Formats: sequence, C-alpha cells, structure tokens
Amino acid sequence: MIKINTNVCASITDNNVEDIIKTVNKIKNEDIDYIELRLDLIEDVDSALAKELIGQIKHLTDKRVILTNRTKLEGGFFEGSEAERIQILVDNAGLVDIVDVELFTDKQLRQRVIDASNKTIISYHNFSQTLDIDALQKIIDEASKIGDIAKIAVKPNSLEDTYVVLKLLMDNDDLVAISMDNIGSYTRIISPILGSPITYASVGESSAPGQLDIERTISMIKELKQD
Repeated sequence: MIKINTNVCASITDNNVEDIIKTVNKIKNEDIDYIELRLDLIEDVDSALAKELIGQIKHLTDKRVILTNRTKLEGGFFEGSEAERIQILVDNAGLVDIVDVELFTDKQLRQRVIDASNKTIISYHNFSQTLDIDALQKIIDEASKIGDIAKIAVKPNSLEDTYVVLKLLMDNDDLVAISMDNIGSYTRIISPILGSPITYASVGESSAPGQLDIERTISMIKELKQD
C-alpha cells in the first residue's frame, strides 16, 4: 500500500469578496485540507479588507488557510508597491495557518513575514524554464533553511524537464514541486506518492498552468489511498 499524506489545497481565484465567500461556501464541505487565499487577485486589496475576508472565511469553515500575495515578478497580480504587498502579509500572517512568501523577496521584507507567521511556505516560480537540477536544489536548500515548506513551480520545455521535478521530490522532504503546463500536469498526480506535503487544485479558473480541479484531485488522492 502506498502511504499518502498529501494535503489538498483549493486555490481561490475570485477577484472580490462576494465571489470568494460564494466559493468558500461551495467547497467548505469538500474533502480538502487548505484554502489558498490569493490576495493579489483581489481588486483594491489592503490589510483591512484581507483581515475582514479572513474572518469571514474562518466563520464559514475550519479549513486551514494559506495566505498568498504573489508578486508580479513571479506570476502574481498585486498592483501596489513591494512594501505594501509585504505589509498586508505581515498584518494578517497571525490570522492564518500558513503564509506563502517568495524566496527572492528582499531579505528584510521576507524576514518580517517569516517572523509574523505561524508557518511559512518559501516559494520560487519560473514561468519560462526549468533550471538544471543543481540550481533548483540550491534554491530548495535555501528555502528550506528559512521556512517550513519549500515550494518550486517551474515551466517545462521538454518532457525531460518534468523528470527534474520528480527527482527533486524524491530527494527532498517537505517539498512542493510543480512542473507546470499540460506537459507537466502528470507530476501533480505523482507528487503525492513522492511525499509532497501539499497538492494544489483549482476551483473554477486555474491559478496556475496545468493545475487540476479539486474534484479530480480529491478523486485521485482517494484512489491512491486505497489498499
């Protein structure tokens, strides 16, 4: 029997409070472990709005919350300054279970998020290529030293690029490693077998290229857990 300990995280991609709450209501009884709240997708987001929204989500469900405010440099949509982006995370970090902050954030700003958080994902995203395995391992090592979970998401330009991600999953504990786009989507199925602590799935519109929806992801995890 394969031992599967992966937690399923539903990534919410709505851009306003009303639709986010509707989505949470829709998925709150699903067999998921986390809800990822993508603050960078929300129009005119600030600390007060984020705090109010987190409170509403906590009132509706006991699902754990991952807070993300992705920088444009790594595929996000936050319109304000870098200081504003980080301040929103710092102000709300204590209200959620995990905060996702990018490895290549300014070190002082990044440390402010880490210090304010209950737990952290230190992430790296590359939407143009998959670096060689040594370069990615160096990124993982650095992320693992400063946070609780290291996360890499990279674009494959060949099937061989996807093998790099699988090898990294085999060689590292507490690693979320994603090979994006359709060519890499199969790695999302295999990653739970290789020990990935979190598997991300979409609710409605995908938040990342090649991401599977929660229905298929939940079904996949259940099948893998069967004797």
